[in-house]
Amino acid sequence: MFCTECGTNITDDSRFCRSCGKTLGGVSTGSGTAAAPAPAPIPTPPAPSTAVRKRAANGTTIFGVLVALFIVWYVVRANVGSQGTNQAIAAAVHAPITLKNEVENIPANSWKAVALNLPYNGSLNVSLAVVRGNPLDVLLVRADQLETIQKEQWSNVQVFTDFSATKTKTYRRDAQLAPGGYYLVLRDTSLGILSESASDISVKVELNP
Repeated sequence: MFCTECGTNITDDSRFCRSCGKTLGGVSTGSGTAAAPAPAPIPTPPAPSTAVRKRAANGTTIFGVLVALFIVWYVVRANVGSQGTNQAIAAAVHAPITLKNEVENIPANSWKAVALNLPYNGSLNVSLAVVRGNPLDVLLVRADQLETIQKEQWSNVQVFTDFSATKTKTYRRDAQLAPGGYYLVLRDTSLGILSESASDISVKVELNP
């Protein structure tokens, strides 16, 4: 390089000019200026791992599903009530369902058809007990037999023999049935003259997978 004061050719690592004694400020480059140090790199935060991203995505999906299920539950409950909602949920997961659990009243020499809707293929368990009154005939029929029953053409009614009983006060039957609509028919054939004028019957019907 050359001294900026007198122009004498000196070595690149000289601190003073050997001719004029001028102090040199730094090592010169070919362009006559000192090279500036490169700036320190700014660290970049690490990107989330694939596993973390998957967990976050799964969490979002599960939350969305739970919200959707809550909305469906709320809408069904608002339309069919809490008992209907419980039955709808049980039907969806094939859990045991209590279809009926009540007391029916039947006048003497009459009949009553209790509607049963089986949402899935399962074991139907029927329990009856005459709390007060006369012994009964019990039949289980498909929904399409109701018209024949209404005409009281009893000999033409197609029944499930596993559920048939005559003149009984206590009754319990259990058999496998396909999904669909059925009627549990309770028939009091007494005349009500030498017997009770009406009967109260405790009816409990359950469906199990």
